[in-house]
Amino acid sequence: MKKFLAVAFAILILPAYVFAGEPSKATESAYNTDIRKATTSKGLTKADLAWHALNTYGWDCSEVVAKGETTPEGYFIITCANGTKLRVYPRERQHPRITNIRGGYD
Repeated sequence: MKKFLAVAFAILILPAYVFAGEPSKATESAYNTDIRKATTSKGLTKADLAWHALNTYGWDCSEVVAKGETTPEGYFIITCANGTKLRVYPRERQHPRITNIRGGYD
């Protein structure tokens, strides 16, 4: 019984996104609590990508719903909740570069 209660308690205190899967909204990014973490292209969640698209580059992308595989050219495509598709170029020891689907900034 003690084991059951311990497990039940542990489940109750876990954040909701643990059960829902990877966080995807910019408001769920760890960068909202510690901006110093926003200096890498490694281990980015969909929420981190949405955060950079919205806050670093100003794209209308508050949530990333899909993330594609890396292309031979070194970028991958993200799809925002509003249907916008953006290219993400990971960079060494820097935040990613994010452009429109054509590779530009307009």
